[in-house]
Amino acid sequence: MIGDFLRPGDTVRARGGTRSGKRGVVVATAGGRAKVRFNGSGGTRWIRNGHLSSTGRDSTAWILPVKAALILFLVVPGIRFVAVHLWTHGGLDGLPAALGTQMGEAAVAWGQLITNDPIGALLHLGFLGVVSRLMHW
Repeated sequence: MIGDFLRPGDTVRARGGTRSGKRGVVVATAGGRAKVRFNGSGGTRWIRNGHLSSTGRDSTAWILPVKAALILFLVVPGIRFVAVHLWTHGGLDGLPAALGTQMGEAAVAWGQLITNDPIGALLHLGFLGVVSRLMHW
């Protein structure tokens, strides 16, 4: 039994009923049911999750590990900043001021990057756009 773990894009096979054995793709889920587009049929149909068996994820199964890596990529520098501040200052005193100073220096560094290496700046912005798109996939 699958339970409520179906997501749009999952490939499934019907068990029981008139569509028994047919494969399809989950289009939507709601309340223990899935809207499935079966192979060879033009429309979709709502079916209870108990009557479906998963045949695996679609080609986007790599998204979850990529999202986990991106979260680490975005969170680890902030954790490192706080850890270094704690180590050097012995507490959280002055952390907001240090964070503001660091953000100002980063803005100046971006200005210098755009001025000195516009292609590199565009590549970096493109990378950030891809990261943003992957996080909302």
